[in-house]
Amino acid sequence: MPRKFREDEREKIRQALVEAAKTQFRQYGIQKTSVAALTEAAGISQGAFYSFFPSKEALFYEVFRQEEQKLKQLLLTKWMKEPLTQERFAEMLMQAVLAIEQEPILRLMIDWKAYEWLMRKLPPEYAQEHTAEDEDALVPFIEHWQREGIMVNEDARTIVAVIRSFFMQLLFREEIGEKFENAMALQAKWLAKGLIIHDGD
Repeated sequence: MPRKFREDEREKIRQALVEAAKTQFRQYGIQKTSVAALTEAAGISQGAFYSFFPSKEALFYEVFRQEEQKLKQLLLTKWMKEPLTQERFAEMLMQAVLAIEQEPILRLMIDWKAYEWLMRKLPPEYAQEHTAEDEDALVPFIEHWQREGIMVNEDARTIVAVIRSFFMQLLFREEIGEKFENAMALQAKWLAKGLIIHDGD
């Protein structure tokens, strides 16, 4: 039976597991990363792992959340510094796409096979939680832009769903084909024209 850890030990070990997971998942992906490799890096037994996370997939989800939140905060802070126009909104979307594709942890969630495998392994509430986190992060900005008369006055959570659907297309890069990047850029422009009232002129 795994020994009990003091609260300060638990926090250090949990963070060590997260850091080990970032390294392992970036290098090997989700399926090829073993619990043994993670626990060895954190200095605990494999049995003790499950007192911190219910599964390897749950640990990946925690790492993904941290990386995604970091990206959201970075981009949203940057975007709030200048007036929002249709052109800037389209640029925002495409900058986010590029950032997702450049970060291996985030990129795993736009690989259809990895995504499908992960969704089978995780309870449904993880996906629901992810949707809620997106809303919590974006709704305040959307409502701010609506109050400023910059964004159309539609339900803020519906707008979040529209933005999420734009990024979900990243899962289907291969199916869409060689014009994928052009199609994404064109859709970003159309989305900007539909949501942003001012065109910058």
